[in-house]
Amino acid sequence: MITAADLLEGPRGRRFLLELLRQLLDDESGPGEHLHHVLFWAEYHVMRERGDAPTLVGPGTDRPEPAPSDQELADALRAAVDVADPSSVRPVHVLRALADTAAAARYWQEPDGEDVLLARAGLGPELARLARAWAGAPAVDAVVAPSDPAAPWSTVFDGDHGPEPLRSTAPGDAARALRDWRRALQAEVDAVGWRDRRRRVDARYSGEWWSTPPSGLLVTTPSVPSHGPLGVWAVEDDMGWEQATVTPVVPREGARVLVLDDADDWAAVCRRWPIDVSWTTRRHDWYRTTGRDAGWVTPDWEGVAEAYDAVCLTMRCWLRAAGTAIPVGADTASVIAGWTPGSTVWLRDPVPSADAPRAVDLVFDNDRLQWRRSD
Repeated sequence: MITAADLLEGPRGRRFLLELLRQLLDDESGPGEHLHHVLFWAEYHVMRERGDAPTLVGPGTDRPEPAPSDQELADALRAAVDVADPSSVRPVHVLRALADTAAAARYWQEPDGEDVLLARAGLGPELARLARAWAGAPAVDAVVAPSDPAAPWSTVFDGDHGPEPLRSTAPGDAARALRDWRRALQAEVDAVGWRDRRRRVDARYSGEWWSTPPSGLLVTTPSVPSHGPLGVWAVEDDMGWEQATVTPVVPREGARVLVLDDADDWAAVCRRWPIDVSWTTRRHDWYRTTGRDAGWVTPDWEGVAEAYDAVCLTMRCWLRAAGTAIPVGADTASVIAGWTPGSTVWLRDPVPSADAPRAVDLVFDNDRLQWRRSD
């Protein structure tokens, strides 16, 4: 079960609180409209101060409104929370909120403006009210703590890795993918030169920012009845896919799964299987998203595969810790970046099931704002 503290600890949890509130509000009238208006101008000025404000288009945009005060923002949030009915939350609301929360995650640049606003102390009391309400909602538990997490599904988006959800895997495919990834990362580390080390941390220099195992491995997520797997909903760095093929996966009996449930679990993996990426482009990307400039490490997933068959990043861990600088050592930290919350990545080749899995094609219904079968 997700607690109120879990929803308040990190940027993804706080953003989820706001996105779920939005699902219950009318943003064209009343408190919902007012909150939308205040957030728009507050975010605009946050982004303007750091030099990346969007261009305003339309009547009156040559005279931007002044930045709302923290008190005005807190008052607008309080009025919106007052009219929201926690009992009206449905699983589809939670899934839409998670989708928007994941889509707003940015680990290669400065945080989204609303994430910055939600970290302000003045909003703490109202966010805490939301956290207490949402943490106890049955619909939230149904999505973030599914009753049958051992019934996973793989997800392949159309245009991502082809139309087949589970290609025919030859023995050793997973080991080969991990080995190639490890060699490529080591080559990246070895290629760091004197100029790279002398470059200012805030230089506009970017590259690989994710800390996930390599692509090509089987990834599974639990499914929410009538709404499909989490893997079609909560996607970081979403490319706007509207078609997907999902397939049930039968886990290997007795599989050794490393469960990462909070920041301490992630730090422990980094301490046991570290790769020092302090002077790669991650230094610049992770500085922009966390504000921290010091040593960086990422897990060596090839090493993890020697002890575990799979690694699972729980929804709780993602809500609490994704996108933050997680202390690992005296002068090192790491970032959880690029993960689908609640996903399990299989570091060893899956064992084919005796029963052939039946794939299901899904499409996103833009009118109902949810996934459905394509037939």
